[in-house]
Amino acid sequence: MRKSKYKFKRQKVQYIEKKPFLADKEIIFRNGGRAKVFNISHRLQIWFLLLIAAIFCWSGYNYYAYHHSERVINKKERELDKTRDAYIDLMSDVSALQNNLKDVVAAVEDAGAGLNELRKYKEKASIVEDKIKQITDSETWIDADKVEDKVTKKEALIQKDIAVKENTSLREKISNLSSTLENLQQTVKGLETAEIAILDKIEKMSGKEIEDIKKSLGQINQSLRKQKQYFNPFANVPKDKDSEYVPPENIKISKELKDKMSATFNRIGQLDKYKIAMSAVPLGRPVYKYRMSSSFGNRSDPLEKRIAQHKGVDFSASRGSRISAPAAGKVMIAEYNHGGYGNLVEISHGNGFVTRYAHLHKMYVRKGDYVKFNQAIGEVGRTGRATGSHLHYEVLYNGRNVNPLTFVNIPSMNKS
Repeated sequence: MRKSKYKFKRQKVQYIEKKPFLADKEIIFRNGGRAKVFNISHRLQIWFLLLIAAIFCWSGYNYYAYHHSERVINKKERELDKTRDAYIDLMSDVSALQNNLKDVVAAVEDAGAGLNELRKYKEKASIVEDKIKQITDSETWIDADKVEDKVTKKEALIQKDIAVKENTSLREKISNLSSTLENLQQTVKGLETAEIAILDKIEKMSGKEIEDIKKSLGQINQSLRKQKQYFNPFANVPKDKDSEYVPPENIKISKELKDKMSATFNRIGQLDKYKIAMSAVPLGRPVYKYRMSSSFGNRSDPLEKRIAQHKGVDFSASRGSRISAPAAGKVMIAEYNHGGYGNLVEISHGNGFVTRYAHLHKMYVRKGDYVKFNQAIGEVGRTGRATGSHLHYEVLYNGRNVNPLTFVNIPSMNKS
């Protein structure tokens, strides 16, 4: 084996142990041939480092707090200056308004309207002004001359603003006046057209009601003519109801509307006359649910078994059924009748009409009572000369019996 001509030296490798952070340290002091050793442990070094960090933080905080406080103080001073200026402006505004109010009060004192309210407001404004003056006198930072100067300027600006606004408003009113008048004229014309249409509809409705009443009157008089009688509905109507409606002369409306108003109101007045007259006529049924068991005129008497005159009609109904007055009137009779009627109620309605109700089980009214339309006056029964529970109903005109069915079959024109 061939040997290499190169030779290598062997060196000794030393291992150095890695020391931890803030390892224990020794400080040696030599003096006069003597040495003194101080040991600084790992824990002591940590505490020392924390102390330095705390001192650094505290110093930084104090530095920040000092400069921040200075900025806060400067800001507050600026806000205080603004507040003082705003207070001065407010005081000047109040003083200016107070002076302006004095002029307004002086100008309207002779008028009288609203004077008490203005005086109350003036007293309150004076109190506010006095308070402001007291504060002004007690505060050294308020310049009275500055305030007085601002008051004068504010008064001038107020007067100027008032004049400008009034001038602008007046011009706008003048410019819009023509268009406003034109719109009003169109509106009035449209309203008149609508009024004419409404009045025309009312006139037609009233006319229809009058025709229905006339038809009913014709049926009544047709029945009365058999006994040579005639019912004049306007015999007892007040004369003031005959006056015609005439529109006032000073009313500013078109002739067409005036004519329609006259025609409609006269038709309504005519309808009112008919309703007043018919309110005393006993129309409609006295019992709501019934069966007619005997008619008016000659009939076979159920007890005597012979032909006899029947002065009314018999409505067969359950005992206790409610009997109502077909028209308002005064109770003339409310007692037991020994002639065969049993419990009898007789009501006078005026205009010559009288109604009778016989064989009642109970009577709810007494002689002399005034009853209203549709008021209950008693109950159906079979007292007196009766074969069963029924109501014997009679209608008399000028003291003579007429056929009640003529009135029963016509609907009532009264309102309950």
